[in-house]
Amino acid sequence: MSKTIEQLFFAEINPHKYCNFILAISGGVDSMVLANLFLTNNLNFSIAHCNFQLRGKESDDDELFISKWCSEKNIKFYNKKFNTEEYCKNNKLSIQMGARELRYEWFQELISKDKHDFVVTAHHIDDQLETFIINSIRGTGIDGLIGIPDKINKIIRPLLMISKDQIIEFSKVNKIAYREDSSNNKEDYLRNKIRHSVIPYLKSDDENVLLKFKTTIENLNSTKIFVEKVISKIRKRIFVYEENNIISNIDLLKDLDPIEFYIHELYKDFEFNYKEIIKLFDSDSGKYISSSNYKMIKQKNNLIISKIK
Repeated sequence: MSKTIEQLFFAEINPHKYCNFILAISGGVDSMVLANLFLTNNLNFSIAHCNFQLRGKESDDDELFISKWCSEKNIKFYNKKFNTEEYCKNNKLSIQMGARELRYEWFQELISKDKHDFVVTAHHIDDQLETFIINSIRGTGIDGLIGIPDKINKIIRPLLMISKDQIIEFSKVNKIAYREDSSNNKEDYLRNKIRHSVIPYLKSDDENVLLKFKTTIENLNSTKIFVEKVISKIRKRIFVYEENNIISNIDLLKDLDPIEFYIHELYKDFEFNYKEIIKLFDSDSGKYISSSNYKMIKQKNNLIISKIK
């Protein structure tokens, strides 16, 4: 990681430098460094801050800090308060998952309403390594191992190949003010346990661990591109589109090897469990499975997917 933060940042943002951005700013060191990089590079951006009301006065002080920063720099400021605990209780979600849903739903509203081109977050390579470890523990495929994408659905992450240590050092050298989130120091979440115990141990054992991990992510991305090309060819051979249905011949599916991998990759966009699909192969005609948006039914020797209206 011999390149400077400025060089790494500009390499990522340069293709979009004339776009209109919304920066997701929490007030922490990562996001305030991001905001200052956008400011010093004279990019066109606004600030969006979520107050999840989970830390009482501390949450309100974060909001006030960012509002003052935007006022001083003459930057447009969007902010929204969420009743996060109630939302998570009603939707049976963890606080982390609920806050994530609320955050990204609001960001999409801002993009649509004010015609911004991208939402920008301050995720960095330490976040990427944490996600890699968490997904590995829980069981995952290539997408899970890659973890946080640098660009998806109008969200970009120009700091993703920059380390936390680099960000902190940059903030010190450039005298960038930021807020400390006390909840980050607690180890009541798996991610925080990994952040405070596992990652420091890995760094102490090998000072180049993040550089090597960056190479791993690049290799996984190359593998993903290869897999997508292979799956695309197989999909063209197996999927038959008739009106609003997608039809697959079960004998053709059974010939795929390894079958679990292929079935998962072919149908993951429909949110079916690949094990349930394989069970349908030898089920009676009329048996079906459903996801949130689709239904798959077995008819004779075919599987037929239709969208749930």
